Amino acid sequence: MNNLSKVGRTAKGVTSRPLGVRLTPDEVDEVEGYAKELERSRAWFLRFLILRGLADYKRELASKSTH
Repeated sequence: MNNLSKVGRTAKGVTSRPLGVRLTPDEVDEVEGYAKELERSRAWFLRFLILRGLADYKRELASKSTH
């Protein structure tokens, strides 16, 4: 995960209200461990995972539609 791009902060009031995410205690520990390793907040890391997952999902949908 050394290829993380540096992104500036989002302007205040631009994002929608927070989304609730339910995780098991073990999953929370794992997320917090990775966030700490990257010296980022838990919220930043969860957003990073969601955006990465969305990109993967879109690629998967695109590849299915071309077959």
